[in-house]
Amino acid sequence: MPQIEKTINTEGHLIDSGLMSRIFDAIIADGGNFEVLDFQIGRNNQEFSRASLRVSNDDPLAMNTILLKLSALGCQIDVDEEVALREAPVDGVVPPDFYSTTNYQTSVRVDGRWVPVQGIRMDGVVVVGDSGAVVKKFRDVRRGDRIVCGLSGVRVRPDYVERDRAGFAFMSGEVSSERKVRLVVDRVAELIRDGAGKVVCVAGPVAVHTGGSGNLADLIRHGYIHALLAGNAIAVHDVELALYGTSLGIDLATGSPVETGHRNHLRAINEVCRAGSLAEMVRQGTLQSGVMHAVIQTGIPFCLAGSLRDDGPLPDTVTDMNEAQDRHARILEGAGIVLMLSSMLHSIAVGNMIPAEVLTICVDINPAVVTKLRDRGSHQTIGVVTDVGLFLHLLADRLLKS
Repeated sequence: MPQIEKTINTEGHLIDSGLMSRIFDAIIADGGNFEVLDFQIGRNNQEFSRASLRVSNDDPLAMNTILLKLSALGCQIDVDEEVALREAPVDGVVPPDFYSTTNYQTSVRVDGRWVPVQGIRMDGVVVVGDSGAVVKKFRDVRRGDRIVCGLSGVRVRPDYVERDRAGFAFMSGEVSSERKVRLVVDRVAELIRDGAGKVVCVAGPVAVHTGGSGNLADLIRHGYIHALLAGNAIAVHDVELALYGTSLGIDLATGSPVETGHRNHLRAINEVCRAGSLAEMVRQGTLQSGVMHAVIQTGIPFCLAGSLRDDGPLPDTVTDMNEAQDRHARILEGAGIVLMLSSMLHSIAVGNMIPAEVLTICVDINPAVVTKLRDRGSHQTIGVVTDVGLFLHLLADRLLKS
């Protein structure tokens, strides 16, 4: 069988980011061969390195796999060719050879010019229309939409976190240990204080269980958190704490179980349902403290996404998953920093919705959480292994007392 050959080009901080090694590994792993045609090394922190490679394989399927992997790593394949556009046959269905998006900045070559793709997120398709190119989810595709197919005419630019992005180079490519927590907190506080952009918090109920809800509420009240994304559970236990002083039936002031405290979260749900909503509960004066009280008083946008295991759920919880995804996406627009606080499933979901240039801090006592995020494509995530209550306490201390 004759060899299939392609010339690919790439640029960036190829050496110190480890990107060049990943490109070589991607080629070799599927039985490909490569020849370096040109390699120009950047001479300083601002100057990119550039490389041109000839990639070959005698198996068309393996070659296609290699090219898909290289495209996701920012390699440009047949960049001088026009992008291939094919119409969606029916609503919600795209051509079989559709291009699947990454979370990196992407452009497509249309009518001899590079068109930036808007609404970048993972696992979507690119639709080209009169107003430009935009990412859509399958369910939003309409019959006749022009879908980008194949890899020709697609240019992807990976985010180069390794070159001291926002001063976090000391943690790049690893899960930060306890000894670095204060350094991370100092840098996050500095970025927030200096106006690094819209700060979106993704929080799980552990933020309440570990005693961090008061600090999180203070950060919201003082304008340091601009939106909240969470599930039903954090709101339930936040209200439970505000009404009864317990979280999961544990008195947070003493750390001791409370008799029949296991039903307190159900009592909390009942009180919110009695009022009709969290906002109405605040208006009536029944809910006077906590994260949700701060969210409603300040008026920042929030979305509580439901799940199969929810108790209740609360009236404010969005149980339609399509609607919850859309609300999350709208709230995440323009985010500069996303704080992910001990909520693995919500963190992974949000990671799929944001571009790679959004600074993402994942705080969890379990190092596997940030590993899972990275495995699912959120390579921009910086992991901080610590108690989320401690992290919130330190962050609030830096921002509110300095």
